[in-house]
Amino acid sequence: MGVTSFWKNRYNQFVSKLSLKRANRNRKKALINEIERILAETKTKIPLVRNYRKRLKEPVQHALKIVSEMTSQIPGPMDLDSSLWEIDPVLDAFFIRPDEFSRWLHSRTSLRNAFEQTNTAELFGLLVAEYKEKIFFGAETYGDIVRRDVRKLSVSFENPRILVPAQNLETARKKLHHRILAMMFTRELNEIADQKSIKKELEKQQDLLEFKIWGNKKPELRKSNAFDGDKATEAEKILSAIDRELEDIGKNLDTPESHLSHVTQALMHLRHHLKIDGFVLRLNDMGVKVKSSSREPCNKISLAEFTFTGSVRRVAIWTRIKRSSLR
Repeated sequence: MGVTSFWKNRYNQFVSKLSLKRANRNRKKALINEIERILAETKTKIPLVRNYRKRLKEPVQHALKIVSEMTSQIPGPMDLDSSLWEIDPVLDAFFIRPDEFSRWLHSRTSLRNAFEQTNTAELFGLLVAEYKEKIFFGAETYGDIVRRDVRKLSVSFENPRILVPAQNLETARKKLHHRILAMMFTRELNEIADQKSIKKELEKQQDLLEFKIWGNKKPELRKSNAFDGDKATEAEKILSAIDRELEDIGKNLDTPESHLSHVTQALMHLRHHLKIDGFVLRLNDMGVKVKSSSREPCNKISLAEFTFTGSVRRVAIWTRIKRSSLR
């Protein structure tokens, strides 16, 4: 190897290492920025915890990785265009008539605002709707035999919305990842608020029951025989159960440390709270589900189902919206 080749290789190695360091530094900076954005939006007490950024790095990074894997199940993009209603099975399933779809699309303030902020000819966004199934009984033909009272499922899509509009699909995906993480923070903080309300009600019941059993006696003078027989035993059992529930909820429920602990656990176990699965829905012209074994004509619709613990079922698909569609 000549002298020139040697120094050229050394220079290339140096440039490669420098680029790698710069990329790592940018990733760390982006992670910190993401954490700060979420905390600013959710108004949590977490920033009061010492070294909160350092303690949130791993959970947030882990959650972003999981969310990225989950959202890769979302199909699309499809075009949102009134002229395609008659030939697009998704638009036909989500909207009863083309004029209904046209009115809905033109009333999307988020899309209009997004177009006003950019000169792009098109935007990408996530079409999301609540997924509802209704059981009914109807007729079905099996060869020459007609069976009645066959259990069927009709499907409807309610409250459709466009989320995370952006100039390109990659940016829209990143905005969705951020939105999901912010929702996780908010859900955990809401759960803390719910537990605070439960705790307050339990403490009220505890005070009433203690007064009913012991009156105004001081704790050291209270005895288990304030009531006779089974009444005392039953009252004390209820009081003991309340004590256990209060102990489970914990004393330091609304502290910054508690906020951080709740959020960290949720992010590290994200799959316990959120599920996103792609699936193919087979619907006939009446919006009734068709079994895969059936020969009945149907439309096949590829969607992704979003399931947050305790929330309604939702489905989603990526979409592309042209500026001309809103005129």
